[in-house]
Amino acid sequence: HVVAILGNIASMLGQKAREKGVSFNIETTSLPHNLHGDPTRLQQAMLNYAANALKFTEIGSITLRVKEDDQTDATATLCFEVEDTGIGIAPEVLPKLFSAFEQADNSTTRQYGGTGLGLAITKKIAEVMGGTAGVISSEGQGSTFWFTAVLRKSRGSAEQVIRTRLEVAEQAIRQDHAGKHILLAEDEPIN
Repeated sequence: HVVAILGNIASMLGQKAREKGVSFNIETTSLPHNLHGDPTRLQQAMLNYAANALKFTEIGSITLRVKEDDQTDATATLCFEVEDTGIGIAPEVLPKLFSAFEQADNSTTRQYGGTGLGLAITKKIAEVMGGTAGVISSEGQGSTFWFTAVLRKSRGSAEQVIRTRLEVAEQAIRQDHAGKHILLAEDEPIN
């Protein structure tokens, strides 16, 4: 369920947010039922945004939001947003933000750490899911990072669809990769 994705992210980042004195809010509107998409990719995209928001927000709040952007008989386009009360972004930096390996500026990177590949990855995830990504920001007043994704409406329940997909994926992994080892390299504890 889409709302559960936001809850998962708030749960993952909640302790770090509490330590900083930053609150997490979740806002949702009424959404279509039985939507079919890739919850792992959606969660990763939102987590990239939320982790950055937490990094650049010293006081105030972070709001995770999802709302319907458009709908047809077969699909629903959802808009996912992460709004923060952080340091904001200078106008001249905005066009570069979603490019791989671009950073805001050296002083910001030294103080807060960089945004890494997270924004570029989120944009790519959105594009794969038929959407796009962007940001609205005022320097010193916070930012709202957003992306859209087109989800299919399914006839069965979302839980049935997800369960079936997981079973098929697990069988394929066992069949195609039996006996193999996996190395996971990650330098971000939250991930």
